[in-house]
Amino acid sequence: MEPQQYIRLSALNDMIHDTISSRFEGQRFWVLADITNHSFKADKKIHYFELVEKAQNGNAITAKMMGKSWGGGAVCIEEFEKNTGQTFTNNLHVLVQVRVDYHPLYGLSVSVLDIDSNFMLGILEQQRNATLERLVRENDYIQKEGDGYSTYNSRLELPAVIQRVAVISSSSSAGNEDFRHTMQHNNFRYVFQIDDYYTVVQGDNNAKLFLNKLIEIYNTGIPYDAIVINRGGGSQSDFLIFDNYNIGRAVAKFPIPVITGIGHQKNVSITDLMAHTNTKTPTKAAEFIIAHNRSFELEIFSLQQNIIIKSQQRFPVHYKELSELKNDISRNTKELIQMHREELTRTNHRITSNSRAVFYGHQKSLILAVQQLAQSPKMLIQQNKNELVNIKNSIKNEASEYLRHEKLTLDYHQKSIQMMSPHNILRKGYAIVKVNEKIISSSESIEAGQEIEVILRDAKLKSTVKEKIQYNGRKTDL
Repeated sequence: MEPQQYIRLSALNDMIHDTISSRFEGQRFWVLADITNHSFKADKKIHYFELVEKAQNGNAITAKMMGKSWGGGAVCIEEFEKNTGQTFTNNLHVLVQVRVDYHPLYGLSVSVLDIDSNFMLGILEQQRNATLERLVRENDYIQKEGDGYSTYNSRLELPAVIQRVAVISSSSSAGNEDFRHTMQHNNFRYVFQIDDYYTVVQGDNNAKLFLNKLIEIYNTGIPYDAIVINRGGGSQSDFLIFDNYNIGRAVAKFPIPVITGIGHQKNVSITDLMAHTNTKTPTKAAEFIIAHNRSFELEIFSLQQNIIIKSQQRFPVHYKELSELKNDISRNTKELIQMHREELTRTNHRITSNSRAVFYGHQKSLILAVQQLAQSPKMLIQQNKNELVNIKNSIKNEASEYLRHEKLTLDYHQKSIQMMSPHNILRKGYAIVKVNEKIISSSESIEAGQEIEVILRDAKLKSTVKEKIQYNGRKTDL
């Protein structure tokens, strides 16, 4: 069998590379696809991912291509994230400009050179409209009225005077500082109580944190006059959180009027549409509250002027009538005083007499009580003194009995010790045996021919053992 013709794999790869390079060199394509299997190497600023196309009537993948982006492409992705507020990640439907690449080791892929932010913003606008339609469809307290929306919150009546305000904003928001400065340094010297509830106010993924602050305000039970949502300026993407369905629904149903000062100049967010009042900036929100209070004050001033004018107009008309009433009141008062003077005098005498009788009665009771109180301490002291004497005698008797009993116990122990003392035992005929200056009680350490010392009651004997005979200790004839 003759050997077949062959080429090396690297040669085949070179042929594929040359073919693809010659076909696609210098060409750029705008491609519509979804992102999957995305990863980002932050140290090298390189994105790795797959571009996939799915069937229109299902999730089946009809096309797939490996992709990457670095350098200028990575910068474009970063700008895309800033402009749209969307992170370049999985399940994102994008319009990207790509270049076809082929590598002998890594195969066929595309490099993303640019990404269309406007395409994504168009998708976001579609999502925003879908969210508004869902809010109206699923919540009966939200109705669309012309170009605007009527909500439970927008139908609430603002208090005549707004004084206590809860503010939801970022802790580092310059817009919130502007809001506070405007409120606290108003030209009319109005005083406000402002409670801050800090949270993150950008990024749709932080919507739950924002929603928790609304719930926290509600759970405090504090009767706020209004809730103010503040945020400084920023790109359009920074405001995506305010197009969140759950935040829009919560604001629409909130039982305290919500005033927004989100800081955008062009578009109105869903939260703005669901709130009671929307303003363009935090400063405008503060100015709205001050103007609201000023309007109430001007109404009060107007009423004051009307009262003064009406009073001045009516006073001459009723002056004569008032004078006659004054004279009638003065005359009737004198007659009533004269009529009741005698009765008041009799009542005075009766009260004086009764007061003396009551006083004398209570005086006797007080004297008796004083005498009893004076005797009671003496009786208590004598009684306690007798008790102390009895206790003293009892302690003395008990102590004597205890000492006598203990003395008898000591005497008994002393006699027991004397009976057990070596001197007393030697007197009874016993002896102490020592070997090498040590007292022994067994013959194990004694051998025949060994010297021992025997101590009797009146002498010490130096002896030499002639014979060692075992003894079981049973013989008692001593």
